[in-house]
Amino acid sequence: MPDKLQIIERQNNALHQLNEIAAISDISPLETLRKALEIGKEYFGLEFGIVSHIVGEDYTVDVQSSPPDTLFDGQLFELGSTYCKTTLEIDDVLAITDVTKSKYIGHPCHRDFNLVSYIGAPIRVNSKVYGTINFSSAQARHLEYNKIDDEFMKLLSRWAGSFLERQSVLDELSLEKQKFEMIFENNASGTLLIDDSCQILMTNKRFCEIIGFSKSELVGQNAIIYYLDDISYNTAREKILNTDKSSYINMEHQLKRKDGKLIWCKFVGSQIELTKDSTAMIWSILDITAQKEMQEKLEKQATMDYLTELYNRRYFTSRLEEEVLKIKRDKNSTTSLMIFDLDKFKQINDTLGHLTGDFVLKKFADIIKKNLRKTDIAGRVGGEEFAMILPNTDITNASILANRIREEVSNKIITIDKKDINFTVSIGLTALSYDDINSDSAFARADNALYMAKAKGRNRLEQK
Repeated sequence: MPDKLQIIERQNNALHQLNEIAAISDISPLETLRKALEIGKEYFGLEFGIVSHIVGEDYTVDVQSSPPDTLFDGQLFELGSTYCKTTLEIDDVLAITDVTKSKYIGHPCHRDFNLVSYIGAPIRVNSKVYGTINFSSAQARHLEYNKIDDEFMKLLSRWAGSFLERQSVLDELSLEKQKFEMIFENNASGTLLIDDSCQILMTNKRFCEIIGFSKSELVGQNAIIYYLDDISYNTAREKILNTDKSSYINMEHQLKRKDGKLIWCKFVGSQIELTKDSTAMIWSILDITAQKEMQEKLEKQATMDYLTELYNRRYFTSRLEEEVLKIKRDKNSTTSLMIFDLDKFKQINDTLGHLTGDFVLKKFADIIKKNLRKTDIAGRVGGEEFAMILPNTDITNASILANRIREEVSNKIITIDKKDINFTVSIGLTALSYDDINSDSAFARADNALYMAKAKGRNRLEQK
């Protein structure tokens, strides 16, 4: 299985591409969806991508991305001849790595169209099943689908559903006022109509649910009522003023609900003419808090050590590499690097168990966090090995901090299951040098100092 961090990085890249195409205003909705399918095809390594619309037993290809002369937009199939029938029946992601080795062997889609690998999920628009977004190939996929693939497939289906909902709103803006108001009110996305002075003229039930205010509390008020603060409000207003009103405006902002809870929302807006002399902005608003939290979780998984909540070795090394490059640009700058190793930690693990060992690691990480300045960078770089980068700090001041941490550790008694545990730490310290080829050379020097501290009896600081 590929490295999990590589999978997460690939997913983050795909999410970034989805956000980019959603912000493009000069391509048609069908081409936007086609670009999304191309992103999905590349992510899963499959040759066919389809957004379908399903009514009864009719399966219509709304938009497709496929090899030449194989599929076309608007093509109609019987639902039962597709894997999508099963997808709708389970109402979840359906993933088939190799149909010939699965319970779906003999399925009409394999028999009639020779599709061997498949992954798809239902699309909902306005809370109702619209169809599916799915990817397939005549070849078996060389990797088994995993939980991260399932999460990404669900995200794609939500993205497609949200896009179709948004597009539905924007496409119907030209309808007469009565029909416009009906759609405005019943739109599954939050919707706002705001005049040039930022006064709220109209809102709908969904936006009231998102933001926690009633219509009577919103209409007639300035839009600042739901912004986090004056700064975020002025930032949004400045973007609106400086954007060409002939195109859609896309923004993401953190808002404050009436109950004080902070949420993330995506705004897609366009200017409409109210009268001959006045205009307004109509906004479609989606609550993307869950998506933001997912992105934050994925970013945290990619950079943080799950046990100590310090940076992991990969991210720490990348930051150390940045500091080495800074030294090369400015010989007069000073940055120190220290490596910590918990003394006789294996003995703690062997005698008291791994749960106790984990507890000790977390307590030591707490001591490091307590002594961190805003500019410092700390990480867990091995089993019981930790490291700190101290920008703009010479080795003299770094040694003061290192000894303070060492003394705090040696004086700390941890009680677990009525047992008192005392442990110590050895520290290797070095200053980054202009002559360092890369982060490895600096790390090796600090590691040598740590070895000296261990050799001289542990619970001490050595520098090199």
